[in-house]
Amino acid sequence: MRSNIFQIDYQTKTLKRARISFDLVNYNFLIKLSETQILNKINNFSSEVEVLVELGSNSNIGDIYKKKNNCFFVSIDNSINFIKQNSSSNNNIVVDENKLPFKQKSISGVISCLYLDSIFNSENLFSNIYNILKNNGFLIFSTFGTKTMKNIKECFIEAEEKKYNGISLRFHPLFDLDTVGNDLKKIGFKNVIIETEVIRVKYNSLFKLMRDLRGMGITNNLLNRSKSFTPKSLFYEVNELLIKDNRDKEFIVPFEILTLTAWKEKL
Repeated sequence: MRSNIFQIDYQTKTLKRARISFDLVNYNFLIKLSETQILNKINNFSSEVEVLVELGSNSNIGDIYKKKNNCFFVSIDNSINFIKQNSSSNNNIVVDENKLPFKQKSISGVISCLYLDSIFNSENLFSNIYNILKNNGFLIFSTFGTKTMKNIKECFIEAEEKKYNGISLRFHPLFDLDTVGNDLKKIGFKNVIIETEVIRVKYNSLFKLMRDLRGMGITNNLLNRSKSFTPKSLFYEVNELLIKDNRDKEFIVPFEILTLTAWKEKL
């Protein structure tokens, strides 16, 4: 039986997306970078895309592509507030990504832009996507990789071990480059290509980073996360570890973005 230690609290995830829905434009710099990469890939495909589905309403990919190619574009999100404020489609469905309401072999392509990092059973999701794709259909999605905020996580571990003699589930697990590629191949996807890019962002305060993470919706959605109040002193200690030995009192935060392309071959 699979352990549920990393099970996602979808109710909390929905509430958080509702909260960021009105102000995403001020925090979507990483989404915009990923959006451009995914759009360029679709534009280079030789086959016609008739029905395109986006999981998460983070990007304008579908709307931009639809204007040039006249495809039918559907946007899915788990938050009605988020989809009302940010979806670029007139065809919206409010449901979490585990309950895709499409017939088998009915979709030309599925895309997702920095939305699928907070999921519990990725194999089930990818299997469902595979089943709804037409023969020769594609899946393109971007997600944060394991190098994301590596130094931040290490500093939290060091500070918590010193302060509490233990650590808490403060960050949900992210996709490992090799594992996610192998999972897609096991399901049946072909021509799996994974590209990775590390974006390094400079900060002078842990609290500024936390505001950006909340604004992007990149926060802890684990069901088993600690519900107790975290004293501000812990954050100050982490901040001191990050700026230690740095004359400018600044630190660099890495965001690893994995972009995966996979195809369902015609049998």
